[in-house]
Amino acid sequence: MADEARRSGAETRERLLSAARAAFARRGYHATTTAEIAAAAGCSEPTLFKHFGSKQALLVAAIHATGAQLVATLQAPLPPGRDPFEAFAERARSLLPNPSLGELSRLRTVALALSDEVDLGDAGSGLRAFLDSAAEAVAAGQASGSVRPDLVPADVAQIVFAISLLFGFHSALDGDEAAAAELAPVVDSLLIMLRAPEGKHP
Repeated sequence: MADEARRSGAETRERLLSAARAAFARRGYHATTTAEIAAAAGCSEPTLFKHFGSKQALLVAAIHATGAQLVATLQAPLPPGRDPFEAFAERARSLLPNPSLGELSRLRTVALALSDEVDLGDAGSGLRAFLDSAAEAVAAGQASGSVRPDLVPADVAQIVFAISLLFGFHSALDGDEAAAAELAPVVDSLLIMLRAPEGKHP
């Protein structure tokens, strides 16, 4: 019985996070109500506050959970023999059609606009994890010889993040499919610039 209650609670929490992510990304923070989010998640408003305590905490949790989900995709264990940077690049491309990527970019923009009035708490941890993951992939690619050795991994990670923000703007203006189509060549161009010249591999 206790296990069922925990599962039910976890499922409700996930529904609330999903509904909050979509609502905040679509309508912004102030125009979105907790009653609307609760209804979309199929639960009551008191249940929402039982799980998250406040609307602010729900926004922060939605940003954190969405970022952690996307980073987990990038950090999945490598298949044997795969170059670490090539695998990271392939996974990054695979995220472009994922609606969560555009929603996360918009959520981060919403959070930045609210930084003077909302305690963002742990909202930045997902960003740090993303930057660390990208920098580690670049460094691993340099170690394997597939990435140019003259680059600073942390700087490349910042560029990758800038592209993800750009995706968020394109997604908000043109929709996820159009944003993915527009940004895919940008990602490919970046990968070409990062690759070590032929014959320079150890």
